[in-house]
Amino acid sequence: MNGFINVLKPVGATASDVVVCVKHVLHDKKVGHLGTLDPGASGVLPVAVGQATKLFNFLTNKVKYYRAYFTFGVTTDTLDSYGEVVARSDVLPTNGQVAGLLTQFVGKINQLPPIYSAISVGGVRAYDLARKGVEVELKTRPVEVYSFELIDQLSPDTFVVDIKCSGGTYIRSLARDVAEACGTVGYMSALIRLQSGCFDIKDAFTLDEIREKKELCVLPMDFPLSDVEKYVFDDARFDDINFGRRVPCDSFDGYRKIYCKDTFFGLGKCCNGALDLEYYLKNAF
Repeated sequence: MNGFINVLKPVGATASDVVVCVKHVLHDKKVGHLGTLDPGASGVLPVAVGQATKLFNFLTNKVKYYRAYFTFGVTTDTLDSYGEVVARSDVLPTNGQVAGLLTQFVGKINQLPPIYSAISVGGVRAYDLARKGVEVELKTRPVEVYSFELIDQLSPDTFVVDIKCSGGTYIRSLARDVAEACGTVGYMSALIRLQSGCFDIKDAFTLDEIREKKELCVLPMDFPLSDVEKYVFDDARFDDINFGRRVPCDSFDGYRKIYCKDTFFGLGKCCNGALDLEYYLKNAF
């Protein structure tokens, strides 16, 4: 089986838990998630099945949408509600102060990831080092925040914000940095991913729905590629494409979805007047 499942990850489950569930339901060994969600976060977690797992690198940097809850006046070592409190402050920002400061973080910024993150440090995950008490020094990384809006204030210390950002952006780091800009400390007290690329929360399946509907939850492999143009070859070229022979094509830039005889072969580029099928997926509809 090949394709994607738009999973509605519940709070408490890890991304790996979701993958194990999908493997068990579909009896497929090749399953992987596209973009980690921490156990305390919920929302959209796209899961690739079968040949679709080959598209991991192509899809991980898609735009993400989040609804986050920032709590000020206290912070934790993990920058979320699962960590231990490491600092407190009597300073609480006003609604207007938070709304005004969010614009400072819109655009291309250099962000320092949390020490409790999956970033590799000398071949070891940063969170593994942090849990062992090893001092972790991470470098800032370029990310982009497309929009950052204050939605509501739930209490004197907790605010709700909506964020549209590039892949690789840490919302926990944004909570820390907004708090610092407000002259206090803070952490991300809750997080919901509303959208990841074209996977939207309104169409996501719960784990119980996946157990019930099974294959009916699987989307075709070209589903997340709606923004990539098609290139359709003549039926006579089917075997040539299938067996990796040189196939002439018209010049085009970037990737195209390659089709022949109503079969999606994958993603390819034009290289010196011929097809370079970089992502061979071949899935008949």
